[in-house]
Amino acid sequence: MSPTHFSLDVGGGVLSHVSLVHVALLAASLCVAIPAYTFIYNVYFHPLAGFPGPALYGGFECVKVYQQVTGRINERLHELHEAYGDVVRVAPWELSYTSAGAWHDIAGGKGGGVPTNPAYGLRERDFYGALGLLWLGSDGHARHRRILSPAFSDRSLREQEPVVAKYVDLLVRRMHEKAGSVVDMWAWANFTTFDIIGDLTFGEPFNCLEESRFHPWIFFLFSRLKMMMYGQIVMTMGYLGILMEVLVPRRLRHEADEHVRCTKDKVDRRRERAAAADDAHRPDFMTHILKHVTDTLGPGNDSKAGDGSMTLSELYANCQTLVMAGSETSATLISTAVHSLLREPRAMSRLAAEVRGAFAAEAEITPLTAASRLPYLHAVISESLRVRPPLPAGIHRRVGPGGATVQGHFVPEGTSLQVTHWAAYHSSRNFAEPWAFAPERWLPGKGDAAAARFAADNKAVFQPFSVGTRACLGRGLTYLETRLALARLVWNFDMELMPESEDWDDQRVWMLYEKKPLNVKLTAVRRD
Repeated sequence: MSPTHFSLDVGGGVLSHVSLVHVALLAASLCVAIPAYTFIYNVYFHPLAGFPGPALYGGFECVKVYQQVTGRINERLHELHEAYGDVVRVAPWELSYTSAGAWHDIAGGKGGGVPTNPAYGLRERDFYGALGLLWLGSDGHARHRRILSPAFSDRSLREQEPVVAKYVDLLVRRMHEKAGSVVDMWAWANFTTFDIIGDLTFGEPFNCLEESRFHPWIFFLFSRLKMMMYGQIVMTMGYLGILMEVLVPRRLRHEADEHVRCTKDKVDRRRERAAAADDAHRPDFMTHILKHVTDTLGPGNDSKAGDGSMTLSELYANCQTLVMAGSETSATLISTAVHSLLREPRAMSRLAAEVRGAFAAEAEITPLTAASRLPYLHAVISESLRVRPPLPAGIHRRVGPGGATVQGHFVPEGTSLQVTHWAAYHSSRNFAEPWAFAPERWLPGKGDAAAARFAADNKAVFQPFSVGTRACLGRGLTYLETRLALARLVWNFDMELMPESEDWDDQRVWMLYEKKPLNVKLTAVRRD
């Protein structure tokens, strides 16, 4: 028999001499026809076909995925919005927005707006046995938020101010030890915020400031940002995602398991202390949360018969989120402020004059005085959040049954939506001089040059902590530790940006920004 032919016995008959060349041609034709059909349908007949955007992005999911894998997705989305407007179709079933009104339609309104996309939380459920606050549906989210909110109330944060001050004191002390030399301010900002959130969440720090290094639990997070992004892509790609997951190396699976085990161990130790009869530990976030936690594993009960408690599995998942969100946001903000100020000497001079002129002694710098006496510092923080939002892409929402109306247009069920922070805050339609670091755009003023320059800024679109019932619980903590840390650093040190860190802000994004050293030379301020 010819090697290019074969015989096939079918039900007693024989289908013979079918050319393998014909089979290959058929397979090749299907390889061309299926993508072609998919592209034509998605571009011309899909329910989202009427929304603006490039045909390739609307035709194939893989185009956006490629931008995610390269780490340039935030820049590309900005380019698309500049070209196509406030709403862009960036994938067959995904729309991105940069308008202020989209915040209310997507994230606000009755019931918290459009629900988050639960597919992005499936990895979390695999690890911990339940979803945490971020990816739950409306009922589950409301139950978790009722339990978690007291830990982040104004009263609770006032109780935690000494904890924040203790670690800022330690940061300043360590910086004085290194005065005259070059330090990586990105690393030290992270050491500080991780120690703070570790103490507030688990009742014990990660000892990053004491040991001048990252705890392995944290190192895993930073070293696996790409894998975390791949995991989210896998969870949204159906059977192709299952195939991709099979290819994940065993070593990475083991490291992920170790990270989960460490999270559970820290939670369990804090629960053991709470259960001890002689537990005299000061109040922390867990003091409020553990009152509602059961020993049950798995997801909680969101039915009317539910008791409003949180299962142990849900607590594990939430603690993972609390630590990451409660540290990374503030550390990115502090690092961005330092880098931006050093790139704009005029702004740094103005801030230094404000901080050093507002207080007679360093002891006067407290969370309260930093908030009330330093308006330019608050403007610096707002501008730092604008030029470099800690979560550049935002949180995906998925339209539920019945569809939704966003900015006056009907959006069908199954559509993924987001207000893209980076693109919105760098949009020339929203902000004058969008690439300039200009804290004065956030200062109240009438009749001066700065007020005139930025009078048309669309500040309503600026929502770095989101809006509605799903807005970030940690906003108050972020401002508390950022104000205090920046004020104390500027009071104590003159800083010089090293040449190798001039382009520090040119970073790729894999869910979060890639981690690059921010090398700064510190000189202690002399006061006679």
